[in-house]
Amino acid sequence: MDPTESPGKPPKSYVRRSALFENVANVTAGDMSCSDVSDIELQDVPATLEATLKPRAYEASTLFNIDLDEIWGPSTQEDEVQQYKKRAQVEQQKFVDFVMQAYLDMDSQNVSYQPSKEQQRYLDQGPNLQNFVRGSLAFTNAAIRFQAEHEDMMELQSNLEDQYQFMRNTMINNAIHQNLAGPR
Repeated sequence: MDPTESPGKPPKSYVRRSALFENVANVTAGDMSCSDVSDIELQDVPATLEATLKPRAYEASTLFNIDLDEIWGPSTQEDEVQQYKKRAQVEQQKFVDFVMQAYLDMDSQNVSYQPSKEQQRYLDQGPNLQNFVRGSLAFTNAAIRFQAEHEDMMELQSNLEDQYQFMRNTMINNAIHQNLAGPR
């Protein structure tokens, strides 16, 4: 290092800028050889670098580089919503037309609620619903009565078991007292 230069300052350049970087815009990817740097204009280098380093709108956006025209401008989402509403109204109208046509077609036909001969024969041979309900009521009453009598019977059986156990314990106690009270 030259002793006259301070360590904080860059070394002085003795090359003229205009001689080094003249045609930065004319350089293409195929011409990027390091053999000839005299075509580069030093004054254009910062502008070219700045243009290549600036992020594009779709690459990065922060709170400080948001353009209000982009936010409040017309968006494609509103157009999509309007198109969806129109399609929904068309589909709804198609459905209403279908239902109305089906209703009008039903009016033109004679609808009979009488069963056919085969259906009537099946209904005649089938079980009588009224008799079934009447029979089921009698069966339900008998089942309820049986359930109540069964509960009473189980309670009576429990009482008999308790009474039998009491009588047995009494006989055992009497036998023990007689053995202990007998002659020795």
